[in-house]
Amino acid sequence: MKRTVVASILILCVAYLTSCMKGVDEVEKQQENEKQIKEYLTANGLIPSKDTLGMYAMMESFNPGARKLTLGDSVSVNYEIFRLDGTKVTGSESGKPLVFLHGYAPIYAMDFVATWMRVGEKVTVLAPYYLAFGSGGSSDGKVPAYSPIRLVMEIVHTKSENDQIVEYIAKNKLTVDYTTPENIRIVRLNQVTGDTLGMGKQITVAYKGYLLSGKKFDEGAFNHLTGSNQVIKGFDKGLRNMRPGEKAWIIFPSAQGYGAYGTEDRRIPAFAPLAFEVEITKAN
Repeated sequence: MKRTVVASILILCVAYLTSCMKGVDEVEKQQENEKQIKEYLTANGLIPSKDTLGMYAMMESFNPGARKLTLGDSVSVNYEIFRLDGTKVTGSESGKPLVFLHGYAPIYAMDFVATWMRVGEKVTVLAPYYLAFGSGGSSDGKVPAYSPIRLVMEIVHTKSENDQIVEYIAKNKLTVDYTTPENIRIVRLNQVTGDTLGMGKQITVAYKGYLLSGKKFDEGAFNHLTGSNQVIKGFDKGLRNMRPGEKAWIIFPSAQGYGAYGTEDRRIPAFAPLAFEVEITKAN
C-alpha cells in the first residue's frame, strides 16, 4: 500500500470510522493493545519512550551526526516484525535490506519511526494494530486482526532526491552547465549562441522523458509558450534557460515535477526526480 504520512493519518481516520460502522469498539481494541504492550514491557524489563501515536520505542543505537530523513527519500532498512508472543512474522534477508520511499513504507509504523531516525540508528518499537496490520491482520494470516507488533528496524542507507540526481549525472557522465535556484540542472548537448528564451516565447520542442532508473515514460513534440502553465514547472523553467536550436538534458527534483503524488496513471511515481532530453526545433 502506498501513501504519504499525511495520507496515512487520513487512512487511520477512515479505518476508525469503518470499524465503528461494523460495530467494533475501537477504543476497547486500543485499550486491549495498550494492556498487551505494557505487559510485554514489564515482562521483559523494558523502559521505552512513548510517542503521541501510541508507539513505544527503545533506541538501540544512535547516530546524531547524520541528517534526518525527509519525505521522498529512498530508504534502505534491515527489519524484523514479531507478534508479542515472540513469533516472527517477516523480515529482510541478510544483505538484502528493504528499500522504500519515506512516506510509502509497507506499514505505518515504519514511516512514523523513520521521521525521527537517522542512518545507522536502530530501534525496537512496539506498535498498536492501527500502526501495524490494522483491523484485518496481515494478508498471510500470520498477524491476527487488531494485533500489536514488535518492529526492529535499522536504517542502513538513504538517498535524498539530490543524491539520486547527482548519482544519475555521474553514472551517465554528464556535465552540468547551469543550475537554477530551484535546482534544475541543464546539460547542454550542442553549442548555440544568443540569448536564452526567457518568458513569452512560442516554441516547438521535441522531448523524451525518463525516470532516473533510466526508464522512458514519454516522448513526443509539441508547441509551448514559455512561462505558461502548460507543462510542469521544471520542464518550463529549464526551457526558458535554453536557446533556439539547442539540445540539452533538463534534470530536476519532484518539487518541480509531479511532487508527492506522481501521475494518475502511475507511470511517474511520487517524489520522482525526472530527466528530459529536449531539443528546441523552432522559436518565434
